[in-house]
Amino acid sequence: MEVQAYLNGILPRSNNTLELGSSWLKGRTSREEFEKVLRKETIGLIELQQNLGFDYIIDGQLFWGDFLRPIAKALELHRPNSNADENPVTRQIYTNTFYRKPLITSRLKNSKEIIDCRFIERIKGKRKIILPSPFAFIYLSDGIHRNENGKIKNEIFKELLVDFARILNFEIKRLEKDCNVSFVQFNEPCLAYAEETDYFWNNITYSLEDATKGIKSVTSLHIHNGDASKFLPKLLELPVERIGVDAYLTNIRKFADVKFTKFLEAGVINSKNSFVEDARVIAKYASQIIERIKPDRLALVPNRPLELVPQQIAVKKIESLAQALKLLK
Repeated sequence: MEVQAYLNGILPRSNNTLELGSSWLKGRTSREEFEKVLRKETIGLIELQQNLGFDYIIDGQLFWGDFLRPIAKALELHRPNSNADENPVTRQIYTNTFYRKPLITSRLKNSKEIIDCRFIERIKGKRKIILPSPFAFIYLSDGIHRNENGKIKNEIFKELLVDFARILNFEIKRLEKDCNVSFVQFNEPCLAYAEETDYFWNNITYSLEDATKGIKSVTSLHIHNGDASKFLPKLLELPVERIGVDAYLTNIRKFADVKFTKFLEAGVINSKNSFVEDARVIAKYASQIIERIKPDRLALVPNRPLELVPQQIAVKKIESLAQALKLLK
């Protein structure tokens, strides 16, 4: 069976960079100096993945701030008389990190360009990009699709799902052409968390169809913040080639009850704590998944983006993931 390993979201900045960023915001250092250090760290994290032999490489998204911010900025989803970086901060689901919440005041339209390719182009090997799923982006935003009490307005929510999916499709095709991207992952922190998921399931499926229509890249939906097994067997009908799950929160045993015809991404590295997993334990667990679930193919990944742990811990976890792959092979 084919087994791969790669990363799946924003990587943490170093303590030095965090301190420098704070100094920049306080006017004690220049933006140029701050970004110089960020560039150096980005290149280092790309080289780390390449040296460890990961099957797909990400740029680490150190310049993103949070996983919605560049998109909110490109689509001008900001408060009146402000910019996207000044939107209120909101706690991410079940985490101690925060994001700038987009504000949607009208139907969404295509922007000229969303993702900066300058670091993607530094990658030697297969290039991967991570984007929010249509459902996650709209669900985590404020605006015309919610009442004053925050309750979703169903019809406009469905329309915005379509709008954003088409924006993603346009951007993915640009990334394929201009940046030679060959793998697109949709991060989905809301699917297993939101009470509204079942009601919108068909619309979620249609939005993924729109987002992936006519693209050549490998596609993945990575589900975290809950137990993905509760969506079986319909989970296997989603229009993506790979399904990622949080192995710490998902009842993996239930996957043995269905014929798993997709590429399974098992989130075997816990991104919510600083314990560095033993590569031998990961390899043994992966072997059990192969034996009991018999997925079409398997990838070893973190259970969610590694942004929650210090960078030095993240690096050790990444190295352990790579070593587990070698042991498994």
